[in-house]
Amino acid sequence: MSLSRRQFLTYLGVGSYAALTVTGVVGKPDFPWRKRKGPAPKFFAPIELSAKDALVLPQGIRADLLVSWGDPLGSKAPDGSAEHFGFNNDFTAYFPIDALTGGKNSAEGLLWVNHEYPNPLFVSGYSPADYRANKKKSAEQIGLERLSVGGSVLHIRREQEKWNLIQGSKFNRRLTASYPEMSLTGPASKLLPTAIGTLANCSGGRTPWFTVLSCEENYPDFNGYDPADTLCRWSDEPTLAIDESRYGWVVEVDPFNELPPRKHTALGRFKHENAAICVGPTGKLVVYMGDDEVDQHLYKFVSSQVVKSSATRAEQSKVLEDGTLYAADLAKGQWIPLDWNAATKAIVEKSSAFADAKKKDPTLRIESQADLLIHTRVVAKALGATPMDRCEDCEIHPLDRSLYVALTNNTKHGNLFGHIIRLLEDKDNSEETAFRYEVFLAGGPQSGLACPDNLAFDKNGNLWVVCDISSSKLGKGAYQPFANNGLFVVPTAGDSAGDAFQFASGPIQSELTGPWFTEDESTLFLSVQHPGEESQTAEQPTSHWPGGGKSMPKPSVVA
Repeated sequence: MSLSRRQFLTYLGVGSYAALTVTGVVGKPDFPWRKRKGPAPKFFAPIELSAKDALVLPQGIRADLLVSWGDPLGSKAPDGSAEHFGFNNDFTAYFPIDALTGGKNSAEGLLWVNHEYPNPLFVSGYSPADYRANKKKSAEQIGLERLSVGGSVLHIRREQEKWNLIQGSKFNRRLTASYPEMSLTGPASKLLPTAIGTLANCSGGRTPWFTVLSCEENYPDFNGYDPADTLCRWSDEPTLAIDESRYGWVVEVDPFNELPPRKHTALGRFKHENAAICVGPTGKLVVYMGDDEVDQHLYKFVSSQVVKSSATRAEQSKVLEDGTLYAADLAKGQWIPLDWNAATKAIVEKSSAFADAKKKDPTLRIESQADLLIHTRVVAKALGATPMDRCEDCEIHPLDRSLYVALTNNTKHGNLFGHIIRLLEDKDNSEETAFRYEVFLAGGPQSGLACPDNLAFDKNGNLWVVCDISSSKLGKGAYQPFANNGLFVVPTAGDSAGDAFQFASGPIQSELTGPWFTEDESTLFLSVQHPGEESQTAEQPTSHWPGGGKSMPKPSVVA
């Protein structure tokens, strides 16, 4: 659905007013003012809005609870302790167990899962009351929180039609904020050769050589994990001083454990939401990335070298070490190269973006491509990249190769409900530097969804959209009509193109994240993140999903 600017602004205005004036919508099957152009997809019956403490799915769809926070993996950490599934599972990516030999097994494989952030109340016992009292966390509490983030590799199998975790598999393992040590590649590696672990892992992508690109998003939060001025390591060696610049990168992890984990600095440093990957017409690797903060930017990386299927996996991975990083200028329809040279230096140093950054950090210097990549945001803003409304997930349409980008919201500018744009590269060539774009879907009561976040496509070109209305705002004010966060299917062609049909509704105060299909699309993996997030005490949580009764809520992955 293409909308004119007038239609888009009208939708925002009408939607906001209606949400504030219409009550009692929760639980009804539809919004009274929503207008759909066509029928629902034939493969499911859309569900009603729900405020239940449950994962609600269409009739005939079954969900297997695959793994929950704290479940043992049967693997060992470097210090010999047992490893457990982390907290707040986000992005998932499925790898057929026979992927490295060209297979497409949809009944057994490895599942990569990101762990974005801890809820201290449940992870370490540090309560909202402790925070309000400005109580400091203990070293033990911080250690528990470090171990709860990063990512998990899970060996899973479908047996008798039910998906299960294979306990003790050689593939099961964790990456956390405390381990392992990993190298950095690319220009900034000269200044930052290594980092300890990974954290704030939001969304990501899967490479053609079957590794995962896991994206470090809210890296400034890592200060909350540290008791003093050091990051912990699993050894008797001296601790490393905190260097925030070691976080905020795209991390490559091999679920099959043949290649070591690495952070690729050529892809820039910012609050990475995702990595949407394709191979361009000349064989170069293209990676589209969003920066999830208001008034930040959309990026793409184009490798210098081509991807050769005949090369080893290690050789293919090297294409991520060198290339051109671009930021999008939507007004001009141009990708701006972020390349450090005399002209770039002159523009940046005269810019208000550089002056503002210097006020926050008087020691700031940008003198090389390495510095540019560490301070990607400053340079992108100085060169005229378009500020966007929380640029979250980007995904590439499987049929026409256009790029869909979720812009969650920007309450500073009155965009409460967000929207999804569609970007078409010049000549349909992902390696080009010119593009055009349109608004595909405007969030709001008229479309039935608000605050689009992660995206996924099925092979028929249907867009699957999960939404992220803040837990503290669910069911309140402008968001009153939407009930719990959900998962929606949006056709991109036919009579219903641009219409949203609800497929799932999450438990109380949860966010559904990380949708990913098996190769045959018989299974959709989905993360249920932060149920009961607004709980003030562990004794009286606001959600009891998935255990029910009086149990503690647990972020979990379902199949």
